[in-house]
Amino acid sequence: MHTQTLNYISRFMLLTFIGLVASYTSSAQSALRFRVAGGLSTSWIINDNPATYRIAGNGDPTDTTAGFGGGLDGMQVGWGIKGFADIDKQKVYRIPFGFDLWTMSGTQTLQGRNFEIAVTHDVNLYSGYAGFEWSFVEFPLAYARAYVGAEARVTHVGPNTVRTYEEYSAADPPIIRDRTVSRKEAATRMGAMLRIGIEGEIYYPVFINTSVGWGIINLLGRDTRPSWDGGRGELLTAVALNEPGESFVHMLNFTFMVQVRI
Repeated sequence: MHTQTLNYISRFMLLTFIGLVASYTSSAQSALRFRVAGGLSTSWIINDNPATYRIAGNGDPTDTTAGFGGGLDGMQVGWGIKGFADIDKQKVYRIPFGFDLWTMSGTQTLQGRNFEIAVTHDVNLYSGYAGFEWSFVEFPLAYARAYVGAEARVTHVGPNTVRTYEEYSAADPPIIRDRTVSRKEAATRMGAMLRIGIEGEIYYPVFINTSVGWGIINLLGRDTRPSWDGGRGELLTAVALNEPGESFVHMLNFTFMVQVRI
């Protein structure tokens, strides 16, 4: 699916969401309440995707016969903002919408007696979403509520950068090379995420909202062509070299946000 088609779909989702909110506001304006939240939103690739492999999978970054990973293993830092529209007076059903920025980075270092080679891979992901949440239980303590939800997401993967630092101390004078290049162009994908969370009051109207989400960020729009046939390769690896078509990226998202009712 081309980027232009994804843009049309994302616009349709946004217009549909605005239409639903406007429609409900006109019929039940007294019940509609809004909240905003912001804070930590981390990302973690949890499936066996090449993005989590070592940047040079065989341990030698000068070997051009093997595919390269992304080095993006473990939890990655990110930040998010989120809005809610409560669509009933009991605050059981609500529409969430928001934006996440995930800054992903991986490094691999090789050291020997007379040399050091360090490769760093950086890429930013910008993810916008809208969905539906259901608060299925309310606790008496701190007016806490547990909820589950589902989100449709549009994620823009920015162009990546690969920095290579090489130092060879055996030479006279020592040889040092430091270069940064962009190896993959930007891409846009559509995905979905399921979420479970809990929110509780600190001091009205301030709440704490924390949640865990699991989803696939590239359900639609994947480039399934191999790199040797003009394809982009994997979504989040460092270099498109000897790569098959793009595979699914499963992501775990943890949020911890301060929420205010307006």
